[in-house]
Amino acid sequence: MRREEGRPGAGEVLRTLGDAASEVGSFVTTLVEEQPATALLAALAAGFIAGGGLFSPIGTRLTSGTIRATLGNVATLTALDLVRRRLEEGGRRRGAQSAVSD
Repeated sequence: MRREEGRPGAGEVLRTLGDAASEVGSFVTTLVEEQPATALLAALAAGFIAGGGLFSPIGTRLTSGTIRATLGNVATLTALDLVRRRLEEGGRRRGAQSAVSD
């Protein structure tokens, strides 16, 4: 079987996966050393998900509550950003108008 030009071979793919795994390992080590509480919470969340906890009644409630809170925060941040941009545009317009009238 011939390999198409421009496509990586199996060896290159495996090498790249090995490099990625090494980078993830380095990141996790740094995270555990610098932020152990965050690493613990991430490990607990990963174990909960991998153990099928999302499909339990408590997991469904936890997930839906988290999604609602996240969407609420995103909506609030978006609205605040739109207000900030509008205020900045208004300030630039007033500044430009006063410069022209001077």
